[in-house]
Amino acid sequence: MECGIGAWDKLLYGNHRFVVEVVEVVEAAQEAHLPAQAHRVVIPWRRQDHHPASIDVIVVPEKSGTRVRNVIVEEATRESGSIVFEAIDGPGIYFVYYLPYAMLGKPHYPQAQYLPHRSAADPAWAAAVGHSGWIPSKRELPRATVQRYEAASERDTFAPMNFTARIDELEKFQRAYGGEAFLVFPEDRLNPISMHADLPAHWVIHGPARTFTAKAQPGEDYVVQLGLYALQDLEAVTVEVTAPSGGHCINTDGVDRLGRPWQRTLALRAGQVKALYVILPVPHNAAGATVEAFVRIAATGITAAGQTTQDIEVTLDVAGVTDTEPDGGFGDPRLLRRLAWLDSRVAQDAELVSPFTPITLDESSRTLGILGRSLRLTEAGLPARVTSTFTAAVTATDGPAVELFSAGTRLDVEGIDWTHGQLVFTEEGPARTSWRCGWTGRKEGKSVLALELHGILDADGAVSYSLRLSSEGTLDVNDVGLQLEFLEPAVPLAMGLGVPGGRRPEALDWTWDVATKNQDALWLGCVNAGIQIALRDGSYERPLNTNFYREKPLVEPTSWANRQQSSGDAIVRGGVRLHTADGTVMLNAFSGPRTLAADEPMNFDFRLLLTPFKPIEPAKHLGKRYFHAPDDPADVRAAGATVVNVHHATAPAPYINDPLLTRGSLRNYVAECHRQGLKAKVYNTVRELTFHSPELLPLLHLDHEIFSDGPGEGHIWLQEHGGCGYVSAWFAPNVDDIAVVTTGESRWENFYVRSLEELAKGEDGIDGIYLDDIAYDRHAMLRVRKVLERASKERESDGPEIDLHSANQFTAHDGYASSANLYMEQLPYVDRLWLGEYFDYQTTDPDYWLVELSGIPFGLMGEMLEGGGNPWRGMVFGMTGRAPAVDNRPLWDFWTATGLESGQMHGFWDPHAPVRTNHPGVLATTWLTERGIVVALASWAGQTEHVTLIFDDDAAAHDVVAPAIRGFQSAASYAPGEAITIEPQRGLLLTIGY
Repeated sequence: MECGIGAWDKLLYGNHRFVVEVVEVVEAAQEAHLPAQAHRVVIPWRRQDHHPASIDVIVVPEKSGTRVRNVIVEEATRESGSIVFEAIDGPGIYFVYYLPYAMLGKPHYPQAQYLPHRSAADPAWAAAVGHSGWIPSKRELPRATVQRYEAASERDTFAPMNFTARIDELEKFQRAYGGEAFLVFPEDRLNPISMHADLPAHWVIHGPARTFTAKAQPGEDYVVQLGLYALQDLEAVTVEVTAPSGGHCINTDGVDRLGRPWQRTLALRAGQVKALYVILPVPHNAAGATVEAFVRIAATGITAAGQTTQDIEVTLDVAGVTDTEPDGGFGDPRLLRRLAWLDSRVAQDAELVSPFTPITLDESSRTLGILGRSLRLTEAGLPARVTSTFTAAVTATDGPAVELFSAGTRLDVEGIDWTHGQLVFTEEGPARTSWRCGWTGRKEGKSVLALELHGILDADGAVSYSLRLSSEGTLDVNDVGLQLEFLEPAVPLAMGLGVPGGRRPEALDWTWDVATKNQDALWLGCVNAGIQIALRDGSYERPLNTNFYREKPLVEPTSWANRQQSSGDAIVRGGVRLHTADGTVMLNAFSGPRTLAADEPMNFDFRLLLTPFKPIEPAKHLGKRYFHAPDDPADVRAAGATVVNVHHATAPAPYINDPLLTRGSLRNYVAECHRQGLKAKVYNTVRELTFHSPELLPLLHLDHEIFSDGPGEGHIWLQEHGGCGYVSAWFAPNVDDIAVVTTGESRWENFYVRSLEELAKGEDGIDGIYLDDIAYDRHAMLRVRKVLERASKERESDGPEIDLHSANQFTAHDGYASSANLYMEQLPYVDRLWLGEYFDYQTTDPDYWLVELSGIPFGLMGEMLEGGGNPWRGMVFGMTGRAPAVDNRPLWDFWTATGLESGQMHGFWDPHAPVRTNHPGVLATTWLTERGIVVALASWAGQTEHVTLIFDDDAAAHDVVAPAIRGFQSAASYAPGEAITIEPQRGLLLTIGY
């Protein structure tokens, strides 16, 4: 059957049609007393949908383009459809559209549905052609002939992989191969296998094969695609590859996201199709030669005894040395060479990134030191003291020591006395030190419990603990709990476990509810010292977020949650209690009564993040002026910006999270930005992946390793090509781009890091990335930072820029998770926050701004987004809105005129700030510049206030000036001590001594 690509409005007619031709047969029709233009056509559509009769069919003539009303679907099976229609334009070409759909749901999260079949044929016409009610026609009609199948685009086509076999073809196929356990179908890599439960028609017609021959390039990672079809249930499927330069099947072997060897076996149901992808590295010196490989597939059939194996012989004819080597090692993405990146070990090392310093260790005092913080351990290996030397302004690490704990951390089991062995340290590199200690728990003098403690400190301030508790016999305990005691003045702020960022509550009583709450961590601290504690066990998996939390929620930790059945109901006995008394804030992570069984160890794991992670750099922050549109770089520069964020669905990078697909246009744009003295960054995350990535269909065959399991449906392309068991994500209609949600933590991180290396290399490489939420953990975030930092050093740039944007996730569908708390583990490697849509900049208090929005307690600064933010309050934190949606040029001009970008910032949170006001609801942040003082005032008071400035030095003798700033404030001046009027939710920028 001839196949091609057509051009039409697929939102009106669907993605698929058959072209049919009508010849002149009027006289024959009249002699038979039939309507003159009634024709019958049998469409050999070979469909994969299971209810063809329920979907509408539309017929349109080529000449007039007018939809034919008189259309009758006589019969519609998966094999073919018999259709009678009126040839209203006489002889000529007619288009039969057989899968029309409507795009329902939300604009960016569509839910497509096929249009239901409805007969619009005139009853008289239908009767005349032999169709009366439900009685099928037995009359002969003139036949239209099928010319070809057409799809609306190359992406939409069903040819050749989505045409299914006829019943007679399947019966012949079954007779020939029914005794086999499985069959293998080598397939050209340019034809990715799509269907999971049906065989492509050409496989059935031509049968399986034991050999595969193709042409390859020297130096490429050639991908052999093998279709595995199970004729019976299979278990323990393995794939072994023998080749001169090695090779492996990515379905069963590879490198995991932590750089460790990874293996698994496959299981298939009878009737299931699984695409296998074998990576064969072609040696550079094989040019002009032949490379041979053997692929052995072995499986154990559940319904047949013994193991069945099949060998596939692969022959690659390698091109000569005159041929061009693949660009970047991968060339045309359709050739799937990038699949080899799933096993990349790029940046899997323990080296430091800026600004972090090597960990110091004093074993005699059990004290470890990192940038601006130190951790002293108890003799048993738990935290005894946490000290911060960050200044109150968070701009340096040479401030007075701030202690967080009033007592050492304990793991308590009621009635158990602990003894411990020697604490043993291991320095694993400049960025990591670990320690181990064994505990013994005695009850009434008898050893009943054993605990293995393993701790790790990373240079960024992450402290990871694994506490593996084992019982020597059955033992009833009232609780296994972790106790932390904080000095009350050191922890005035909190965020997490249902508490929005802001003032710490006096008490908290929280229990696990992972089905509806994305909560497992609590941060306590002040602006220059704090700790986040996250409770986990060995089953932890990062959940989905940003609209998709309930598709993949947190895995409830068995140890900490302690879910038990009682009278048929499940009761969660674990949780967290916080209470304040006598100058101490006590945190108790409890698990409640349970029975510990012998040979069933439990992991009471937890992780601490010591904050701030790094000093803030206000001057650098104000010097990076962002422009969120890839306009002409000369115009961007003229607007006063210094950095361009290239978002997806734009010309340089149209397809979400795979900017390499348009590598040429992106590099050209970045090059022009560099010529204009601008930095250029690109939107690139792993939360979802565009359907334009040729790897998407292969990745869907990796059993939800890469893509999250889910309800399927969504955009029509996914329904027609993706099968089921996925989560449909963002749709950008301007570039016709749909995406699928990933699992987050998988080998896709390896691919992503390797792709960033490709994007960043060279003089025209990107200067950083814009993260739209984060679906991976801090390990992957550190790899990302290393790759971008190393590329920046190679071109002698001043370092990469990594932004993190997040909408407010403290909502029901996101599990009431504060974005800053959710992503705290990644913040050491982020330069700027954009928090974000749905945040409230108007009615929230200053503590909420400080903890939830600004990033300052964690060592970075932020910007605003929702509604442009509140520019007056934003300036107190060094935050502005997003240009060009917000015109920041007047503020940028003021910064330049006053030298703010080189000034020293002292926020209102700094008790040593040189300027403050006499009203607690009107806050002041001060910049000390070479020319004078700049003060940002903003009001959180409920009414207009008349405030005066309080100075710590002789600056009070100077006049205070509010210069005119377009869109921000009118000009005004104030004599020393004169009251300044501040309206609610507004403020001023003042200069003193200029």
